[in-house]
Amino acid sequence: MTGKMTVGDRVERVVVISKKVRRDFSGGKFLLFQFSDRDGVLKGVWWEPTKEAETSIGINDVVRVGGEITEYQGTLQLKVAWLEKLEEGEYDPSMFLPTTARDTDMIFQSVMDIISSIGNDHLKQLLEGIFGGEGFRDCFLRAPAAKGWHHAWVGGLAEHVIDMTRLADRAAEVYPGIDRDMLMAGVLLHDIGKMKELSVTNHINYSDRGRLIGHITIGAEMLECAIREIPDFPEELELRLKHMILSHHGNLEHGSPVVPMTVEAMLLHYLDNLDAQVRGALTTIEKNGGEGGWTEYVKLLDRFIYRGGSGSGAGNGEE
Repeated sequence: MTGKMTVGDRVERVVVISKKVRRDFSGGKFLLFQFSDRDGVLKGVWWEPTKEAETSIGINDVVRVGGEITEYQGTLQLKVAWLEKLEEGEYDPSMFLPTTARDTDMIFQSVMDIISSIGNDHLKQLLEGIFGGEGFRDCFLRAPAAKGWHHAWVGGLAEHVIDMTRLADRAAEVYPGIDRDMLMAGVLLHDIGKMKELSVTNHINYSDRGRLIGHITIGAEMLECAIREIPDFPEELELRLKHMILSHHGNLEHGSPVVPMTVEAMLLHYLDNLDAQVRGALTTIEKNGGEGGWTEYVKLLDRFIYRGGSGSGAGNGEE
């Protein structure tokens, strides 16, 4: 963060408080800070801070801070002049979180084009109602697809869904007996519960509702609410679509209350798992951790991943 700063610069920026320590001195008290954003960290000191800063502002809070850059023991730091806490919605989380590199407007337009291609009028009406609902677009494009493994960034859910639609289109060509409309509807809706399961502020975490209920149940509830708005929606269609959401994790031990019992539900599960695991593995490789031609140990997959190259000869996965 300090790369473009010099002593004497006046600074005002939005940051996360990653550390906060109170100290006393002969003339009073002061607060030591470490501020963070995507550009790095900046140390700060506030002499004679306000009472609010002492009691109501803490670690992980997002603040707007202003002051002057000074130097202390060879390190640049911010001499804080003022500081105000920001609430969720008053700042852009992409300032602190990794964000999709893709054009989200194009992603959403692709989703709407897919919905337009749906031949089943009931499914098309349902999808248009959900994706065209007030506030849905912004929430969908903001949501991550996970907290830590795959697509764990702002816009990750939209990436995950649009890539799955591409896989689903190919699968429908290979297996012509599949109901493409049903498969596409399942792909578009299977993870909508993550929009409420995951909270995106200055970090990604589970909401209370997400931790207590989970995105599968939340997604099924969201589907039910949308269907209630459509008169005479076919019961069989609702049953099959709800089953796809409830079963898409594939196994009871992985969180699905039922296993996939239609061909479209089975295929949805495999496509979901394929995209999640491959993207997670590619992200691990991009992090460049580990030694030689191997990544660090991936606990979720119970293995190392070989990324190639001659390495240092210590690539057999043994300690």
